[in-house]
Amino acid sequence: MSDYLKRLAVLKSYLKSKAFTTSQLFDMLEEEKFIVSQRQIQRDLKSLHFIIEEGDELNTYFEDGKKYFYIKTLSSPDHKLSFSLSDTILTTRFSNQYLDKSKTKTIDLIERSIYQQSTLEVFLVRDDETGDNLDLDSFQFTVFPLDIIYHRASYYLAWYNPKKEKIEIFGIRQLGQIKLGKSFTGYKKYKSLLDIELSKRFGVTKNIDDKVYDIEIEFTSVTGRFIEDHFWHHSQKIVKLNGNYLLTFHCGINRELVSWVFQWMYNVRVLNPPKLKTLYDKALQECLQTRQGEVPFVYRNIFYR
Repeated sequence: MSDYLKRLAVLKSYLKSKAFTTSQLFDMLEEEKFIVSQRQIQRDLKSLHFIIEEGDELNTYFEDGKKYFYIKTLSSPDHKLSFSLSDTILTTRFSNQYLDKSKTKTIDLIERSIYQQSTLEVFLVRDDETGDNLDLDSFQFTVFPLDIIYHRASYYLAWYNPKKEKIEIFGIRQLGQIKLGKSFTGYKKYKSLLDIELSKRFGVTKNIDDKVYDIEIEFTSVTGRFIEDHFWHHSQKIVKLNGNYLLTFHCGINRELVSWVFQWMYNVRVLNPPKLKTLYDKALQECLQTRQGEVPFVYRNIFYR
């Protein structure tokens, strides 16, 4: 491979990890023993358009009078399979989130704030997707954006709320109005807090408490083989149990976990912990009361009363 192509490959790896100015790129390339000028870097940046992967894009922004470059992945992920028959596979798009211009603009702004490590000024958060917005309408606060999460074919934003001193996750659909704020420090520290928090959640929904539990769920044989073939949580283990399957994992309890159990209807049994069994039974009873008209048919979140 020529030095030119090697240099482009190095530039691409830099810009996919973080945003840099041409001066910063010049210094980094010199450390890698490349002989290059500022003008050559400008030409290389133009050439990157021809070697970055499909679905990626070279973007820029200005901060404190300096121009920063970075490579971003476009908002719609490519789910095509890598083998040659992928063109013959039909995608249902079942449950995929609609990405209109407003949502795409929101994602672009969030990505920019993460690259710049700038705060987000949030003026309105609507509804309750993850248990972090029980009042259904929240107004005017400042947060440290950490990651965009693509989960169950929808987009979420994870941030650190300095006022509440905790990690929160919201669907991008919930964000009524946001704008870039001032820069913040400590991104790596807050990102590590997010990683810890996500490891304790089943999906992205807020846990009912700060505890983690030893979850045990039994599935009938046919359903169990489907469960075995999929990823649900990083700690999952599945073993055969008297002809059925036992799924175990170590995480918190949240609404997403209980609703996931409901998905398997009468082919599932919650074994442990007792708290999960109680919440599952409570949700069953609430469904029955709703069907029988014993409770008002309005939005409720029985996990956070």
